[in-house]
Amino acid sequence: MKIRNFYITLGCVLLSLCANAQSPKYTEKDYAREPLWIAMLDDTTANYFEVEKAFNTYFKHNDLPASEHDMIGEYKAREKTPSKKKQVKIEQDSYLRRQVKKYHRWHEKMLPYVQDDGRILTPTERLAIWQQIKDENNRK
Repeated sequence: MKIRNFYITLGCVLLSLCANAQSPKYTEKDYAREPLWIAMLDDTTANYFEVEKAFNTYFKHNDLPASEHDMIGEYKAREKTPSKKKQVKIEQDSYLRRQVKKYHRWHEKMLPYVQDDGRILTPTERLAIWQQIKDENNRK
């Protein structure tokens, strides 16, 4: 009887942990520490306003990477063979700069598909709208 109760309790605990893992909720501290918005860009179920909040919070606490236009002449000033640490820093900055560009493209691209609650229409829903407009235009 005790073993049965133990397994039932264990099953309930594991089930609750799995259910909790399905819906991660982040705090502003999480957004400030890690660039979580990068992963959110590829998530089709992400909330538009939550991604904006994560992006803005991250760059409120971290420096925005310099754009390519700000870096003119940097290559002349760069060492011929930077140290490994500097190479890693250069690669990280370059990666973050690309992700910022990706965010801005995503932001503009998704704006027409944002619902009032921040939900973004799925690709299937967008395709259905496009098909409906196409059919209406063919009838005219």
